[in-house]
Amino acid sequence: MKCTASPPARSGPRKGTRAIEVAVEKRRKTRELVPPSREGTLPDSEVADGRNLRVLVDRKDGRLDVVQSHCRLCLHDDGKMTLYRRENRTNNGSHVFEKKVAEARLTLPQGATKKFAVVKNFVNRGQVDVRWGTCAQLRIILPSAIGNEHRDWAEGLRDGFLFEFTVPEDQSEMHEGCAELTLNLEASGQWFGGGHLMKQHWPLNKGCWEVGPYYPFDNGPNGLNTLLSPHWMASSGLLAMADPETPYLHVGLNAPSPRRRTWGVGVQNFKLQYLPVTSGSWSSLLYGKGDGLLRIQARGSYKSSNVTHPLMDWKPSSWGVSFDDTEQQVMQRRIRVRFALCALENVKAATEVALKTLPKPSKGPPSAMVEKPIWTTWARYHASVDQKKVLQYATEIVGRGLERSVMEIDDKWQKKYGDLEFDEKKFPDVDQMVEKLHNDGFLVTLWVMPFVEEDSDAYREGAPRGYFVKAESQWMGLKPGFIKWWNKEPVVALDVTNPAATEWFVGRLKALQAKHGIDGFKFDAGEPCFLPPNFQTFAPIIHPTDYTRLYIERVCSQFEIAEVRTGHRTQSLPLMMRMGDRFSTWDIGNGLQSLIPTLLTSGLLGYPYCLPDMVGGNAYFGRKPDIELMVRWAQANALMPAVQFSIAPWDLSSKADKLCTEAMLIRRRAMNRIKDLAHNATNALEPICRPMWWLDPEDEETFHIFDQFAVGQDMIVAPVVEKGRRSRDVYLTEGRWKDMAEPGIVYEGKQWLRDLHAPLSKLPMFLRIPEVPM
Repeated sequence: MKCTASPPARSGPRKGTRAIEVAVEKRRKTRELVPPSREGTLPDSEVADGRNLRVLVDRKDGRLDVVQSHCRLCLHDDGKMTLYRRENRTNNGSHVFEKKVAEARLTLPQGATKKFAVVKNFVNRGQVDVRWGTCAQLRIILPSAIGNEHRDWAEGLRDGFLFEFTVPEDQSEMHEGCAELTLNLEASGQWFGGGHLMKQHWPLNKGCWEVGPYYPFDNGPNGLNTLLSPHWMASSGLLAMADPETPYLHVGLNAPSPRRRTWGVGVQNFKLQYLPVTSGSWSSLLYGKGDGLLRIQARGSYKSSNVTHPLMDWKPSSWGVSFDDTEQQVMQRRIRVRFALCALENVKAATEVALKTLPKPSKGPPSAMVEKPIWTTWARYHASVDQKKVLQYATEIVGRGLERSVMEIDDKWQKKYGDLEFDEKKFPDVDQMVEKLHNDGFLVTLWVMPFVEEDSDAYREGAPRGYFVKAESQWMGLKPGFIKWWNKEPVVALDVTNPAATEWFVGRLKALQAKHGIDGFKFDAGEPCFLPPNFQTFAPIIHPTDYTRLYIERVCSQFEIAEVRTGHRTQSLPLMMRMGDRFSTWDIGNGLQSLIPTLLTSGLLGYPYCLPDMVGGNAYFGRKPDIELMVRWAQANALMPAVQFSIAPWDLSSKADKLCTEAMLIRRRAMNRIKDLAHNATNALEPICRPMWWLDPEDEETFHIFDQFAVGQDMIVAPVVEKGRRSRDVYLTEGRWKDMAEPGIVYEGKQWLRDLHAPLSKLPMFLRIPEVPM
């Protein structure tokens, strides 16, 4: 079959090779053929009951209804599914109100029968099996009946169903056969979640996300960026989730006509178009209208006729099934996509249920990184940083009386990448520098990535021991195993599946700490796009995201003072999650306007401790922020979970210096609120900074607001994010609100404040007035 489009541990992090062996067995079972026996099928118009599950078959209409307390699923012969939310409107349940929350469809393969058959012998176990002959099978499972194979990603779900949809593997040259679910976007309203994107549309309906591979990337195919989690929530109350370990997971949302795209890694992608394109823009018009669907696909490989990307030829041997190569047995290879659809009360409830399935941290990041700004050398000095510049920078910060938590020394403090030793010419007296920074009130961190260049002592030591990811063939003219990245020196990647390799790497970092008094590290990279094609690891990688997870668990989480920018089910680790590098621009394409949508998406994915990128952006391509952009960025960032500066406001002007300082004073006054929310986030991953619909999830006005956010339940922040604007429209949810800049002014909520005056010196903020009990 072909996809119709032309063109995812509850108990905490998994450890050791035994977990990998378990995952291998899970993957093998995922691809096994389920015997297509029809014994015990339900006849026409029969009803079966069991385990709070009612199954009704209407052969005349070709329909199956699966009913539980708060939801009903309607499945048709052609694979169409409709999900309803059920609410009792009377105490005795005599009147049930139903609201449609989703329209979906299973893409049935050629050869599927026109009518389905329903197996009844599983109903008492809380599941229903449906078959279209021998070509397609759907298993529908109650959340209360899930087995161990689902607990890692689905435990905690309610008011919905889990699904396993299985089809034959396509044997065509490009291996684009798939098990596919599609969801109608319009039927469920406005959509949120899924991951960080280069163009972070809010809601997601505003973009045209092309169908492509779904794994963390550094500006990757279809616009994917560094942080993903395959769950989406919609304004109707729908929660749609995919098993994050779905084989060769592909995703698209409102996908346009396919375009031929070639994606590399790092700087190779800087000149490529930033995606997803905006729906209705000239770019989207060139590609054709979006298809209006969320597509979730399990495929037989990462090969694609439309997209070239680093892992397109990768195929782990552990995913294979032991068959002889006869034609009949080859056709019995199966692809299975596991997903869940839940019909919740509203979009907030859908998000809370999604967060319940994720591992929780026992504590948050160090309070210093929340309370006071982080200062980093990167955007101000880039690779020209040295000891003199670091100390001068610190002197300027201290001399202005500015708050500080960390001084992060970025690229290029090492002489050779991977040696983890200071360049003695640039840093002649490291101990003296660190002591001075400590005396000035800074913690000191260093920029680190899991890469090693060939001409380094680290490579000469680690390569013979098998500490780096290998590859059999060359790529882009490089030696086997080497990759291109942001810098010119080719590098190899640390093999994080090898416990000896990570112990060696972490040991060298801790030795560096002990030698110089370094407090922690800014960990970069870790996405599987930084692996060579057809890579080979010490232990089998079951899914590309396993590399990301192991990097975060085995390396980054070993240090208390640490920030990362990627993860895979690593919500349980008390680390700051940094946004990918922002550009010093205003637009939604990775500029200032992407800041709030990316912050809010981080919270929906279960990462409340979001570290926005540097105020004013990274000054790439020789483009630095002007005064207005710098000030508006500082204001937008002021009430987010953490703040990070690099470009010095005083380098722009005294006005920028003054107004950025005032923005940080606003943060200081709100710090107790932010600290309390950060502490509470450990319990249920409840976001610190919340979408406007979190305050009133039934208020349709809130679903489209991308440039406001709430801090907890009682503060609304509405930064100006458009160049040249000195006023803006602000929406207040139900309640009474006072303007924090003018406390004497009180507004009734559930209304827009049109053209609210917002000069460059003002950050519009509103505080809820508590209701007085009668």
